[in-house]
Amino acid sequence: MKIAYFSSYPPKACGIATYALALRKTIKDRDHSIEDFVVAIDDREQGYSYGSSVKFHFWDKDGTSYQTAAEFINNSDANIVDIQHEFGLYGEKVNTETVGNNNGENFLIFLRALKKPVVTTLHMVYRKPPKKHISVVKEICDRSNKVVVLAHIAKKFLTEKYDINPDKIVVIPHGAPNVPKYATAFFKEMLGFDKKEILISSFGLIRPKKGYEYLIEAMAEVKKRFPNAKLLLAGRAHPQKSPEYYQILKDKVKELRLKDSVKFVNKFVNYPDLINYLMATNIFVAPFLVMEQVSSGTLLYAMGAGRACVSTPFDYAKEALANNRGILVPPEDASKIAEAIIRLIDHPKIRHRMQNESYKYARQQIWSKTSKQYVSLFKEIIS
Repeated sequence: MKIAYFSSYPPKACGIATYALALRKTIKDRDHSIEDFVVAIDDREQGYSYGSSVKFHFWDKDGTSYQTAAEFINNSDANIVDIQHEFGLYGEKVNTETVGNNNGENFLIFLRALKKPVVTTLHMVYRKPPKKHISVVKEICDRSNKVVVLAHIAKKFLTEKYDINPDKIVVIPHGAPNVPKYATAFFKEMLGFDKKEILISSFGLIRPKKGYEYLIEAMAEVKKRFPNAKLLLAGRAHPQKSPEYYQILKDKVKELRLKDSVKFVNKFVNYPDLINYLMATNIFVAPFLVMEQVSSGTLLYAMGAGRACVSTPFDYAKEALANNRGILVPPEDASKIAEAIIRLIDHPKIRHRMQNESYKYARQQIWSKTSKQYVSLFKEIIS
């Protein structure tokens, strides 16, 4: 079997690229006989310096290259094409009001020209999709042999809101790290924290709608009760989406006199660093403001490291943290975030129970199990 991956790909710094790399690596680790190559989408005209696995790449805003990319794959000896899809990845700005500058046509040019079996993973499925969005997603599903979603709530939305045949949809969880559940002390000291400090953390590209300003405000309340609490915000300021937001966060830290209590790590967090940060963490917080989000690698990775989690009730979090696996708080509410953090610090038994339940949940979704499901699906389609 030979797989052609169509996705953004490292060194591009984005969640889809990280996902594609992890999926490709764990599939190769599972079966060394499987061959593959990557067709990568660049978000800048000059492209990136890719490794040897990337055989073709192009600028996402060059409409003619989508046809060329499809022809490249058609002329290859690939048996199947694995596509990672998220609106906005293919040179289009997309939200719940608009599908994009060209209504998703860039990606559809590629998909219409493709002549190989296709599995498309949909990372973005809206609870309240606009009409044009529905037609684009329907065509993606029609032209794919199967579509993969990362959570059961996403399958529910596709069947109920987009009228997609449920037989076309396969739920394969995101993929979680396969790591032991260590105590935090060693990792805190390795990263320069005191082992007695209470470390609260969050990770990802720093951009508006992440809600980090409310987490910083919550820390001011947490510090009153627990002076040894520290906040770690790790992630690069998003280059296209308001770098000034990063400065707003820093100004808020200064305003609240939290300079010694909040640490910023302004870089894209790679996998080894992410695991080390999570291993040092006592409480992970996802204060996101966009509720229509059907996947979150950072939240699942925190659960996979066995950490207690606090999150706003975006769609994926409601599924992942159900059955008291974590605490859900309203968006834009610093006082409720602080209340949840303080509760977890105040009640170690509750925190430890949540850690155990989170870890148990994520263990069912480690990357080796996710890759096994993808390989089985690919083989089923090819045969």
